[in-house]
Amino acid sequence: MALTALEVKRLSCPVDKKQIKKSDGNGLFLLVKSTGSKLWRFRFRFNSKHQELALGQYPSIPLIEARKLAIDARKLLTDGINPCSARRRRKQPAVSSLFLSVATTWWEQQNVVWSDGYTQKVKRWIDVDLKALGEISVDEIETGDIVDLILTIKSVRKTSPILSVISRVFNYAIAHRMTRHNPAQGILLSDVIGPLPKIKPHAAITTTDELGTLVHHIDEDDGGSYCTRQALMLIPRIFLRPKEVRYLKWEYIDFEKSLIVIPAEIMKMRREHIVPMSSQVVTHLIAVKEMTGYSEFVFPNERDAKLPLSKNVMTNRLRKLGYPGDVMSVHGFRATASSILHEQGWPHDAIEIQLAHVVGTETSRAYNRSIHLAERTKMMQWWSNHLEDIS
Repeated sequence: MALTALEVKRLSCPVDKKQIKKSDGNGLFLLVKSTGSKLWRFRFRFNSKHQELALGQYPSIPLIEARKLAIDARKLLTDGINPCSARRRRKQPAVSSLFLSVATTWWEQQNVVWSDGYTQKVKRWIDVDLKALGEISVDEIETGDIVDLILTIKSVRKTSPILSVISRVFNYAIAHRMTRHNPAQGILLSDVIGPLPKIKPHAAITTTDELGTLVHHIDEDDGGSYCTRQALMLIPRIFLRPKEVRYLKWEYIDFEKSLIVIPAEIMKMRREHIVPMSSQVVTHLIAVKEMTGYSEFVFPNERDAKLPLSKNVMTNRLRKLGYPGDVMSVHGFRATASSILHEQGWPHDAIEIQLAHVVGTETSRAYNRSIHLAERTKMMQWWSNHLEDIS
């Protein structure tokens, strides 16, 4: 039977009990405690489970108000919404839609797959270069605001990646219902600041004769430190980036399987990378281990074996061998290998995967990583044989 306002006022808990329940019907009841507290509760069933929703305390919430709250809860149930979940969402602090807050949240979500350098760079763009947008709500920013900001960026080369970051932040905001449009979409930088300067690629030798001469000079070089010479000998034969060679550890090398398995945190794209080793590379690294096996790094720093080879030593050695920056770079060995292997008819995907480039869809990448391993093993052995033949 339904409660009355007078009955609610007079209700008390018997001395021999800790609490009693008095129902008003349709799930609403009053919990009367021995302490004198009177608490409104709404009992309901959701996903085959009984739950209770606290509606407040009498007399702050009178009977008529408690009934209204129970009606609201029943409406949510009719719409398939759990009233308890709806209550929790209402209590959560509102997510800020200011551009700085949204951009920072997006950055925190994305940086797990970025290199440390790129992570810091994007954060600096958000905090410094995009500061003018920081205190504006994302749903109030217009295309003109972004164009004005782009025009203030002094470095022309930064404009394209920064515009890309702005666009991705707005895509994130759209996905989380903070705005309905992306004002950065459709902006052509060439229309705003004129044609962008062409990016100069890493210098690289791409002819077989010149490559043969270069490899011969490297292999026969007896100058510089031991680790510098050995690292420079290895890099043309495994297609890794200079930083990946410098940070190479013995634990990544499986001599029995002739594989180098580099963990994701070392790689630029934050994906584990498998490098098949040719017989020549295996022999080379076994010899190196006899000299540097005391360190976790294959090529430790001369001054501190707990650190990797210094950043510029391979480049400096290449210069002393007579190869200036506009002729050949250490990073350029990757372009050299790619050019010649493509000319020789090796499959594009096998070459790209060996260079640790992204190939195919996200679903197919794991498949490609294994399906091309046998082919890449043959390719890497052919490449080492080829370098022997031409040098």
